[in-house]
Amino acid sequence: MAPRLIGTVFIILLTAVPAPGQDKPAAGLAGTINALSAFDFATRMNAARMLRRAAAADTVRALAAAARSHTDQFVRYRALVLLTAFRDPGTPALMRTLFNDRNDRVREVVYRWYEQNPDSQSIPGLLAALETEQAEFVRPALIRALAAHGENEAVRRALLLEAGRGLDFFRSAVIETLGDHRAGYAVKTIIPILEFDGALQDDAILALGRIGDRAALPALASLTMVPPEAAPSLQAAQCLLGDRCEERIAWLAQAARTETRVPVSKAAVAVLGVMATQDHSAAVDALFDLERASGRLRGDVAVALATMALRRPQETIAWLGKAAAERRARAIDLLHEGFDSLEEDFAEEQFYAAARAGYWAAPEGSEQRTLTASLIEKLEF
Repeated sequence: MAPRLIGTVFIILLTAVPAPGQDKPAAGLAGTINALSAFDFATRMNAARMLRRAAAADTVRALAAAARSHTDQFVRYRALVLLTAFRDPGTPALMRTLFNDRNDRVREVVYRWYEQNPDSQSIPGLLAALETEQAEFVRPALIRALAAHGENEAVRRALLLEAGRGLDFFRSAVIETLGDHRAGYAVKTIIPILEFDGALQDDAILALGRIGDRAALPALASLTMVPPEAAPSLQAAQCLLGDRCEERIAWLAQAARTETRVPVSKAAVAVLGVMATQDHSAAVDALFDLERASGRLRGDVAVALATMALRRPQETIAWLGKAAAERRARAIDLLHEGFDSLEEDFAEEQFYAAARAGYWAAPEGSEQRTLTASLIEKLEF
């Protein structure tokens, strides 16, 4: 069966279900779950799509069992990712049992889930894990789970300490997370990091902009000799703090179009994506203008828009619903390309969950229902 026809069949299966609680009966779940680790991409993708559309009660039980004890460690990871989109009441209990799992990928999903579903009872375990977790793609997820508890004094002390110690890679993850979570308590800790050259300086600049405390403006304004690669972040941060935004977005767009140094051009597009994530519509417009004006920037624009969508799924879906038809079609194509580049399994699954929720919340035959069904099909969920 051709890929497009397969997609059409799956979307029919979705839209034919009369109500969210009346899913089609599940069959052959064990074999489908095993296929989540198939070597062939199409087989893996279609297995995930079938599981998303099987009867929820049966699928949740099967996915939870696979996440706990399947012999294939990759299947355990993928099963847990898929399970998170069902938003089942039993998921918190399962996450507690997997908190210290030996599978790095499983622990990453657990921590990312806790970021989106903060539970104060998890704080002691998260703080204890901070002393032992060293996996380079897991520790940043742990940091993000802790940052969701920014009101807790013990968490604040731990994160501020982590911002100033350890490998630069881990420190960058802490600084970025503090910015994403608008950690106003961290401003005084981050400002001295502006004096560092390289990635830490860049991260600190953007974090201060994301936090949004205008007390950081004088420190940013004092940076008159930043490296070319950090200049886009400085422009974006000052805009995010309300300083001459229109002028700075124009500067970034011009730098993306004309800068011959690839790292600077890429940085300009990336920080426009950061601003888009912060709900700056002018930055979104600039990204679309760049994609239309320069084919060489298409991949970077796709990643920037996809990052925005994964960080703000509900808001992105609402924005797509209001966009003109031509821009909506371009946006969905770019999201598809960006999702493929980012390979953010957990975040993409949350985007799917938001699209599915939007589908069922919209009246039958409505434009919003048509949009969310189209998203599910075209983004290959």
